[in-house]
Amino acid sequence: MNKRYYRKYIEKLIAANPTNIIILRYIEKDDGFGGKIKDKIVLESQEVNIYERKSQREIVTDAGEITYSAVNIEKLLARYDADIKEGDVFEANNRRYRIKFIKNYLDICKQAELEVIEWQ
Repeated sequence: MNKRYYRKYIEKLIAANPTNIIILRYIEKDDGFGGKIKDKIVLESQEVNIYERKSQREIVTDAGEITYSAVNIEKLLARYDADIKEGDVFEANNRRYRIKFIKNYLDICKQAELEVIEWQ
């Protein structure tokens, strides 16, 4: 498999509909007294593609019945070397998002589901 070809393809997809985001990352540090201190780190701007995709989820009820739920979810597509982690927060399109379920695909790209945590 030619990773360079697929990386260029992903870069073209991102360039077709780019969104520049600045990521806020919250890191917990030990305060020395058994507690935690949350520090906020602001990362440099990154170019990603935010898009909507239909997702189908399997739901198992307490009675053991299996049902399916189909919803439109927002996803993020980023380069393979993007500094993005699960739990990071950023603002785009008049919304504040939290990154959920990030997946690295064969060092070609990163794809993540987004959770809207605030509307503006």
